[in-house]
Amino acid sequence: MSYINVLAQAAPAAAPAEAAAVTTQSAATPADAAAAQAAEQPGMFSSFLPLILLVVIFYFLLIRPQQKRAKEDKARQDGLKVDDEVVTIGGLHGIVRDVQESTVLLELAPSVNIRVEKVAIARVKSK
Repeated sequence: MSYINVLAQAAPAAAPAEAAAVTTQSAATPADAAAAQAAEQPGMFSSFLPLILLVVIFYFLLIRPQQKRAKEDKARQDGLKVDDEVVTIGGLHGIVRDVQESTVLLELAPSVNIRVEKVAIARVKSK
């Protein structure tokens, strides 16, 4: 029952001409309501806009910095050379004595050598 029909029933003392006008308006109301509802519905793009913005924010805050860090790590691992002073992810300080494809021989103290993966090198100390 529409809002206009409720008003028409609530005011029984209305003149017959006014009652006819109310009835005529109530007949046009469903079409008007459908048009108003169609006008209120957002478009396809505007409903996906928050999702698109969220993906863009995640890219710039999470994915892009992680990719940049991965590139820097790869460049550091590929740039290792003999006599570099390095620190491993375990906190061991040493000097690079041999570089192979995926491993590095570190000298921790005189006559104390260990072999570690290149990915275990956290940073190269500046000389």
